[in-house]
Amino acid sequence: MNALQPYIAPRTCTEAEVGKSKAEVKFGPLSLEEHSDEGAYVLLAPPGSGKTSEFKRQAELCGGQYVSARDFITFQDISEWQDRTLFIDGLDEVRAGSADGRTSFDGIRNQLQRLGNPKFRLSCREADWFGSNDHRHLESVAPEGKVLVLRLDPLPENEIKAILRENHNVGDPDAFVDKARQRGVAALLENPLSLELLTKAVMKNEWPDSRIRTFEMACETLADETNEEHQYATIREHANTELLLDTAGQLCAVLLLAGAPGIQLSAGKQDENFIKLNELTGTGRALQLESLKTRLFEAPNSEFAIPL
Repeated sequence: MNALQPYIAPRTCTEAEVGKSKAEVKFGPLSLEEHSDEGAYVLLAPPGSGKTSEFKRQAELCGGQYVSARDFITFQDISEWQDRTLFIDGLDEVRAGSADGRTSFDGIRNQLQRLGNPKFRLSCREADWFGSNDHRHLESVAPEGKVLVLRLDPLPENEIKAILRENHNVGDPDAFVDKARQRGVAALLENPLSLELLTKAVMKNEWPDSRIRTFEMACETLADETNEEHQYATIREHANTELLLDTAGQLCAVLLLAGAPGIQLSAGKQDENFIKLNELTGTGRALQLESLKTRLFEAPNSEFAIPL
């Protein structure tokens, strides 16, 4: 691995229509550079997908200013923020562990208003974006009152192989990718962090001797939280990986028995095909939510959680 200058894969994103799933979105993938003229956009993605790296790269390309959401809320009168496109990273981090996720979100809106409603970009984990509610309120501080919602696309195969070769010293990326697919863990390849964790696990212990053990290893990788801000801010001292996996298993069992594709997180527009979160019993609600926010589930339109 090149520790000094790791390879950063160029990424694309897909425009997300508010309230629609990935399958319903008709706009094709574009690079973030192709959205540089937008006054404001939100970039949604699962944990570890590369939002921070992409924001830093975009800020450098356009002469903008990268800032964490935590710092953006905390500090005032920072000269570097004046008259520049702001790349505000990690709404999910300031929302983590908060009794009311609207408070930190409104702190960002307040700062944007103080700065005169500049051009901005805001990143957030899919599961921590409050869908149409966030979208509507963010428009009030956006240039021209418009906010585009984008989703970071998974890594394409050629970039997966480039990362394996350049960053993880995998001599035969083709064989590695084929082996992952044969073992049923191809989903881990499409996320930079899970790809890194999978590579480290395999290089240390070699591939597990069964598909079941490979799948267990994949689930453990997806359930693990590596973001320090989320570790400090959430209930994870009580919700260890094993407990989160057990909870995820219970939720998936309910979905299988009910024949439902996933769980509805919001109290907005109802979808009869999905099980409503407030109808679930058993494990405590906080633990259920924590499990649903792991990479074991995806949030196709920020209002639903579907097993990966």
